[in-house]
Amino acid sequence: MTGRVVDTADLLPPDKEALLDRALVQTEQATRSQFVVVTLPTLGGRRIEDVGLDLGRTWKLGRLNVDDGVLLIVAPTERQVRIEVGYGLEGVLRDEEAKAIITDTIIPRIRSGDMPGAILAGSAAIIREINVPGATP
Repeated sequence: MTGRVVDTADLLPPDKEALLDRALVQTEQATRSQFVVVTLPTLGGRRIEDVGLDLGRTWKLGRLNVDDGVLLIVAPTERQVRIEVGYGLEGVLRDEEAKAIITDTIIPRIRSGDMPGAILAGSAAIIREINVPGATP
């Protein structure tokens, strides 16, 4: 992983990708929690949950022994979105909140044809939830 935005499905124009990357860097500096956005052209027949877990482990998201990483995965071909939350952030970004961000913020924008807007709005909602300095050790 080279940056905090890994847009392999090419869903974000360069200016939006740069804007998002800056926001993710600022969030990590404020909270020490790592948040990465990844878009995938396909899940390759795999479950999005499995892909998320594999990416989190491979990229070693979050701090060692704190596990405070967050991963937003968008797979447009399979029409799937997932927010994967490390154990260290589960008290800050609970499953219900992650699901609400997907259903109330991301999916409506995708349905209206605004994929960049969906990713940016979803990321902003995640940042609002995790931007709690000191929430993790």
